[in-house]
Amino acid sequence: RPEIIATLGRYSMAYIMEKFGLINQLKSISQIHGKIFESKTSYGKVKIVTLYHPAVALYQNSLKEQMFDDFKTLKNLVE
Repeated sequence: RPEIIATLGRYSMAYIMEKFGLINQLKSISQIHGKIFESKTSYGKVKIVTLYHPAVALYQNSLKEQMFDDFKTLKNLVE
């Protein structure tokens, strides 16, 4: 019964968003990374945070700063 789900990368993002009925809001990860989506479940609301996979920092150094900003969004939700 998670309250927050953080997806790491585009494959988990697509899977989770489909599972939680958010397929109509699904776009490329470059367009929606760091965004927070809400969905209703049988046990209440769940927030889904779409994040770049950490490996992106190794392969595309230019996205490293965006990735860290996205993780700050997640941190603010948890606090």
